[in-house]
Amino acid sequence: MSLDRTDIRILEHLQRDGRASLRKLAKELDLSPSTVSNRFHDLQERGVIKGFRPVIDYEEAGFGLTGLIEVNGEANRMEDVADHVQDLDRVIAFFEVTGETDMVMVCKFIDREDLNTFVKGLQKQDGVTETQTNVVLTSPKEWGTVRLDILSEQ
Repeated sequence: MSLDRTDIRILEHLQRDGRASLRKLAKELDLSPSTVSNRFHDLQERGVIKGFRPVIDYEEAGFGLTGLIEVNGEANRMEDVADHVQDLDRVIAFFEVTGETDMVMVCKFIDREDLNTFVKGLQKQDGVTETQTNVVLTSPKEWGTVRLDILSEQ
């Protein structure tokens, strides 16, 4: 799936302001509203744009700790572990990875007790053999964006 320069420009603007109207995007990009509308809907249909959600400052909302949790498990149980992990309510990102670790999760917790309860529950999950927890001290860049114009340079 390739994106042309117009698609990239639309996506770059949406990364900066996901609430911008299509009419406003058209004006800022010097394109017709119908062009922007058609491109936008095409990007949605192709699965490039998956949805819109607010950017929440979890710390301000009451989740004072961020944890990066690595999980190792029994090879024949990893699919079950993955199904369980992706449904946990403290997990905001979850990855199956290569290397010495099988999975990595980014989680938000209210406090140490909340973290402790979560990790102990995770360790009891059938198929989980080991966890490694790191507590984030600072978040200089949390959930940034990727420069999309790099795609047009290839």
